[in-house]
Amino acid sequence: MFERFTPAAREIVVVALEEARMMRHARIGTEHLLVAVAEHPAIGVLGLTRERARAEVVRTVGLGETYVEGQLPFTPAAQDALDASLHEAMRLGHERVEPGHVVLGLLRQRDGVALRVIAAAGGAPRDIRDAVIRELTQPAGDAVMVRLNEDAIGDLGNPRADARVLLAILERDGPIAAWLRERGVDEAVVRPMLSDD
Repeated sequence: MFERFTPAAREIVVVALEEARMMRHARIGTEHLLVAVAEHPAIGVLGLTRERARAEVVRTVGLGETYVEGQLPFTPAAQDALDASLHEAMRLGHERVEPGHVVLGLLRQRDGVALRVIAAAGGAPRDIRDAVIRELTQPAGDAVMVRLNEDAIGDLGNPRADARVLLAILERDGPIAAWLRERGVDEAVVRPMLSDD
C-alpha cells in the first residue's frame, strides 16, 4: 500500500510509529497519525503544533504502561484512514498520496481519536477538508508563480531582490510558504531586508 505514498507521506507513518512508541501505546491510531501531520498548513492554522497535538492526545487517551519494541500494528480506524487517503488521492485524480491526502483520510474517520483532538482545538472538519482540497488541486506552477518585473528577476542573488521574491511567495500562503515558515523564514524575517526600498 505505501508504494503509492510520497516520501513526505511515508514520513508521516514513520513519525506516527515513533509517537505511538513515545506514548507507550501498543498500536498506531488516528491520534498518532494526527500528531505526525499536525503541522500541515490546513491543521496548523488551528495552532495545532505537534507538541500541542501530542499533549491533547495524552490528555484524551493517556499514556500506556510499557514501551513496546518492534513494529506496531495499526488500529482499524488508522488503517481505514490510510486506505481512505489513497482513495482520496485517486478521487482527486492524483497518482501518489501526499500528506494532504492523509489529512483527508483522517477526517473521514468519525470514530477515531483524531477528530476529537481536532474538535478540542476548535477545528471544523469541513473547513479543514476544503482547505486541503484547495491546496491539493492548486496547479503546481501556480504555487510558485510570483509576479516580478524583469529587472527583479535579473537581479536575483541581490539580497533585496531575493527578499522581494520570498515576500511574494509568503504572501501567496501556499505549500512553499508553509515550508519556508517551518524553517523560520516568515514576513517578520524578510521585511527588514526591504527596509531601504
